[in-house]
Amino acid sequence: MPKYRTVERNENRMTAKRIFIVGAVIACSFGVLFSRAVVFRLKDNAQLEKVALRQYRTAVKQSTKRGRILDSKGRELAIDVKVDSIFANPLKISEPVKVARQLADILDVDRGRLLDRLTSKRKFIWVKRRSDAKSAKKVNDLKIDGVYMMKESSRFYPGQTLASSVLGAVGFDSEPLGGVELFYNGTLSSQGGPGNFKRDARGHLYLSPADDEAVQPAEIELTIDRTLQYITERELANAVKKSGAKGATALVVDVRSGAVLAMANQPTFDPNEYSKYPLSHWRNRAIADPYEPGSTFKVIVVAAAIDRGFVQSEDIFDCENGKIKIGDHIVGDAHPHGELSVADIIKVSSNIGAYKVENRMSWDELYGAITSFGFGSKMMIDLPGESSGILSSPDRWSPLQHATIAFGQGVAATPLQITMAFAVIANGGTLYRPYIVKRVLGSDGEAIFENKPEIIGNPIKPATSKLMTKLLERVVGEGGTGTLASSVEYQVAGKTGTAQKAGKKSRGYVDGKYHSSFVGYAPTDNPRIAVYVGIDEPKGKFYYGGQVAAPVFREIVESSLQYMKIPGKRLTASADILRQLPPREAEGELALVEPLQEVRVETVVNTDNEKEPGKRFWKIPNLRGLTMRGVLDAAGDASIDWRFEGSGIAVGQSIDPGKTVSSNTICEVKFKPLMYFQENL
Repeated sequence: MPKYRTVERNENRMTAKRIFIVGAVIACSFGVLFSRAVVFRLKDNAQLEKVALRQYRTAVKQSTKRGRILDSKGRELAIDVKVDSIFANPLKISEPVKVARQLADILDVDRGRLLDRLTSKRKFIWVKRRSDAKSAKKVNDLKIDGVYMMKESSRFYPGQTLASSVLGAVGFDSEPLGGVELFYNGTLSSQGGPGNFKRDARGHLYLSPADDEAVQPAEIELTIDRTLQYITERELANAVKKSGAKGATALVVDVRSGAVLAMANQPTFDPNEYSKYPLSHWRNRAIADPYEPGSTFKVIVVAAAIDRGFVQSEDIFDCENGKIKIGDHIVGDAHPHGELSVADIIKVSSNIGAYKVENRMSWDELYGAITSFGFGSKMMIDLPGESSGILSSPDRWSPLQHATIAFGQGVAATPLQITMAFAVIANGGTLYRPYIVKRVLGSDGEAIFENKPEIIGNPIKPATSKLMTKLLERVVGEGGTGTLASSVEYQVAGKTGTAQKAGKKSRGYVDGKYHSSFVGYAPTDNPRIAVYVGIDEPKGKFYYGGQVAAPVFREIVESSLQYMKIPGKRLTASADILRQLPPREAEGELALVEPLQEVRVETVVNTDNEKEPGKRFWKIPNLRGLTMRGVLDAAGDASIDWRFEGSGIAVGQSIDPGKTVSSNTICEVKFKPLMYFQENL
């Protein structure tokens, strides 16, 4: 009997120990939980709130808000618009097959992929982001339980292709893809707080966006003028179509500050639908593609030689009747010449003459002169992808390369570098840093940053600048290579360039492939703009810069200066002008031009309509016989959207004379060019 009693006591002791251990564990657990609660309560309320909110709220990342990009006059080039994005909670959708079919038909999405997502165990899926308004309304009208919408920001470019290579584009998740959008991304973007959507007790999402808004991003105002950009792109596109060229580039720069007023490329793209275009269309060739400038580079060499006292404009050089031997190579001119002055070397564009002028300088002096104009290094424009061009040091030159540099071969420069070099000659000898952003505006509209003209150097003296202007005026005069750049209204100065292109896979130059250009400035009595036009691989028998690029230069200069209201030569619609106008298409008679008289767009104030008292209207006059500048002068401050076609004298208008129109009415005016130019006009 005693032994059974002993076993019973041992079992009781083991039971007591087990109860004690379990109780101790429970007590410790409660102690830990209590201590943790005390810590949350007393030391870290924010952390406690975060943990609590996580139980019934989830964050959905929304698109980044971006500031507007404006032109120099405050007109919108890039803006954010609110669009509907559609999402779903699959756990709340009872008939995923039916819902997938309905949504796929409306939103044009893959039904199979959508069904896979709708049958998943996830609590949040995107159905379609940035849907169009019509489709979003159809989805909303279905009132499907578990399918919701939220507003997201989407980038929109009102001008479509206008200035696209300058602006760049923004990807689907607001990532910058080039241009100003990329270079100034930190300024333009403002990441908003995530959209908060609450969960119910079972973890299901229901729509309840938080009220917190992102900090309003800054806005950027460019130096680009939308109208000047349109003019430049229009003329460039016409030139490419007419010449059958592979591409083209044009620039308009303010010679007094370095501000870029227009920068255009062909082919181009629409950043609203960037994925539909090859990457080659995105490229900003004006700053990214160096090329051999050809004869436009002769201006730099001659200006440097004159400025440093090595030659004078009257000095005579023997141009060897069009051929000269350098080592084992023959350097030739397009047309043979005998003795030419420095002034005539520029006028007729002699390669041999330019080489002989260059030879007055040592190799190091030549290199120093070229680099002082900005060649061989980046201009530091505020855009991504700029190239420094190609300029090797003198110790790597061969005698042949030294010779060819005189006429723009063996050296490569971007269109921007060439344009800024000619701006130096136009403005009296000052090299400015080019810039594309005028200022940055804060959320209150006040400027928080403003670009100021920045002087990089002074390659030539003012006296040299004036002399070179006289020489370049002769290029567009009778007997020069750039007569087609001559303007009826404005005195221009400039230089042609025709550079044979080097092969990519083989050494040497490729027959029939040229980069043809014209670069200059106007008006020469008080230069305001420098304009560059480059036509890449024009086809057909006309390929010289003076044939394909010079006329485009003239059109851009005339239209731009007229828009800027820069005074030019006054023209009258006289009998002399009538005789110079081309025949009208299909009618075989001279374009009708009425005598020029004082013409003004009259302002008419509405007094009859009680709903719009004081509203202004404009009475359109007879515009025939006016130049483009004359039309703009006649318009005054009238809020009319003028559209010009052609150049020269107005011969037709889309709105009949005497008709009264409201604000922003489009009025198209057709112009006919003069057949030849007369000094007395």
